[in-house]
Amino acid sequence: MKRNWDLVRKILIKLEEKANSTSWLESSDIKGYDSITVAYHYKLLKNAGLIEAMNISSIESEDFAATSLTWQGHEFLDKIRNDNVWNKVKNTVQSKSLDLSFDVIKQVATATISAMLP
Repeated sequence: MKRNWDLVRKILIKLEEKANSTSWLESSDIKGYDSITVAYHYKLLKNAGLIEAMNISSIESEDFAATSLTWQGHEFLDKIRNDNVWNKVKNTVQSKSLDLSFDVIKQVATATISAMLP
């Protein structure tokens, strides 16, 4: 399965908006994506240290529930939350034929934000 950066961003935003620290997001809570894809991205984000998540797999299928952002998750989301910045990051990466990786996104987002400052 390919990593979907728009889904990653959507998950981080949804987790930040979550009402309290005792609830969680199930894989079916992200609209527009199937639960298998979302669960896979929860697992990826947990392994990357961006979110806290629980393994709620059953014998039939692997599944995860996201509980909160980590400090690193908040830091990364702060770089890509703004729609204009996010679109510029994607356009810059695409125009330069770069792979959309975590480090590249952080670097391009930081440069984009810096360029927007007076």
